[in-house]
Amino acid sequence: MAETNDADRWSNSGRILKASLVVAAVAILLIVLWTLSNVLLLVFASILVAILLSSIADPIQRLTPLSRAAALAVSVGLVAIFIAGFLTLLGAEISSEIQGLFSELPALLKSLGDQLGVENLTQMVTDRLEGFLSRGDTMLNFAGLTFTIFDMVLSFALVIVAGIYFAANPNTYRNGFLALFPDGPRDNVGRTLDLSGKALRYWLIGQLVAMTIIGFLSWLGLTLLGVPSALALGFIAGVTDFVPVIGPIFGAIPAVLIAFSVSPTTALWVIGLYVLLQQIEGNIVQPLIQKKAVNLPPALTLFSLIGFGALLGPMGILFATPLAVVAIVATKQLYVRKISATSDPET
Repeated sequence: MAETNDADRWSNSGRILKASLVVAAVAILLIVLWTLSNVLLLVFASILVAILLSSIADPIQRLTPLSRAAALAVSVGLVAIFIAGFLTLLGAEISSEIQGLFSELPALLKSLGDQLGVENLTQMVTDRLEGFLSRGDTMLNFAGLTFTIFDMVLSFALVIVAGIYFAANPNTYRNGFLALFPDGPRDNVGRTLDLSGKALRYWLIGQLVAMTIIGFLSWLGLTLLGVPSALALGFIAGVTDFVPVIGPIFGAIPAVLIAFSVSPTTALWVIGLYVLLQQIEGNIVQPLIQKKAVNLPPALTLFSLIGFGALLGPMGILFATPLAVVAIVATKQLYVRKISATSDPET
């Protein structure tokens, strides 16, 4: 009896020790992931770039005798030509209109103050800016801003280069990642990676199409309403539409403010225009172009923005939607599918 009790005691101690080691390992892993969160977000951004380039290179490689490297070079060249053509045709006009928005800011603030019944709104904003610039840490602020801009440029270049490397030989990185897993779950993890990549491809292409449609319709509507700088405002609306829910709000703010300089009625029409565009996007555009991607309910999208924003900051908000796409695919493949198989052994 004593030997049995000793064996049970050692068995319980072993289970407790094993559970403690698992908890400690998970805690260490979470700490490492938190510490490297910015680097991991850059890796994720590089994967999105690789998916975009592969979406162009894959059909080129399939329809032509070109090698993977040559097809990828063509896809990079096509993207570069598109960007250069856009900047050549519209870049100067958009830049000029954006500069005009800044130069007209004092008059815009005065007009807005008159419409809202707020006296000296321009002076109030100017005083706040002067107070900020007169603080003792002004040079530190400018130094920090300079460093931030340099860091952003460096990160952008790193994402582009890494994205090209990922797209050039994706199987190398995929197989290297799968080698971290035991033989048992490796196939399921590999299937999850493939489905996540497919879902991200459909989501990314669809999102770029939606951004283009929203930007064009914004420019067209603002032009018809007689709002100044309609091209620049349409461009802003299209770019900010990358981030759902929050992005369209920030994209609409400058248009509404400028419309106030025309008249309050025009501002109301602009608000109605942006509300209408969001209804068109949410009920027509997105369901059509994202039907092959993961379905993201609006509430889930909103909480993804809040959750990833709280955990990862502005970069988390920027990439909240594609991260949610990956999370949904992984949950279905690694958890829901396993639960379904366990509950129904015949399937």
